[in-house]
Amino acid sequence: MSAGFLLAADVRLHIVAAAVYAAATLLAVFGAALPNRPVSDWARRLGLAGLAVHSAGIVSRWLAIGHGPYLTKYENLSSYAWMAVVIFLILSWRVPRLRIMQLGIWPVAMLLIGLGVYTGPEVAALPPTFSGIWLVMHVTFYFAAFGTGLAATVASALYLTRRSIRTPQSGNVADGDILDSWAYRLGGLAFAFWGVGMLTGSIWAYYSWGSFWNWDPIETWSLITWVMFALYLHMRRFFGWKGARAAWLLFVCYGFALMSLFGTSLLTLTQHSEYFK
Repeated sequence: MSAGFLLAADVRLHIVAAAVYAAATLLAVFGAALPNRPVSDWARRLGLAGLAVHSAGIVSRWLAIGHGPYLTKYENLSSYAWMAVVIFLILSWRVPRLRIMQLGIWPVAMLLIGLGVYTGPEVAALPPTFSGIWLVMHVTFYFAAFGTGLAATVASALYLTRRSIRTPQSGNVADGDILDSWAYRLGGLAFAFWGVGMLTGSIWAYYSWGSFWNWDPIETWSLITWVMFALYLHMRRFFGWKGARAAWLLFVCYGFALMSLFGTSLLTLTQHSEYFK
């Protein structure tokens, strides 16, 4: 198949995936409002189908352009959405009581893909410095940090609104303690993934630019974000923060993460100028 055919298929598949995630969102809201367990289960199944279509789109683009989806806005937004969905599906499979989190995951995935398509699926040439295993590890761990951080944030948001959310399993108010506990665990994973992402990124920077650290705006914001997640974990572990206070602090942490991943590339010129172009 030609590159043109694969690129055209990529865009169509992403649009279909966004539509499926939108349908899953509607079913998830409907299932949570009743509550109705079969409807919620179908929302999750529909989201899984959306992931399959989404994956096909990513693979099509990868085959067409010859490198992973980590350069343009379109590619990165799609990858962040894909990772968030994968992490949620694994969580919901291992811990069925967390399936209520699909209320936040499906609409975010739909929004990210929609924004990506809106910014344009044009292909950009891969810079010479964007190569090597350290780059692959760097972006993979940041994708994982985004996904786990999003899951933690969704769990915290649901904790704060738990009085109006009923679970399909029991019809009772969602268990706030479980949501709060998993927000803590997922926040810890986001902290760990973010740290490894910085470490592998510094090694990649050394081979690309001859220096492990240059206080580039993205590097600086990334370090601040990591410190904020460390503060969140510290306040929970040693000062007993939990519940609403911890949830609001996690929102601040994730706000820093979004600024690091997206805002700095849009607002400043950096050594990472080719990222999120």
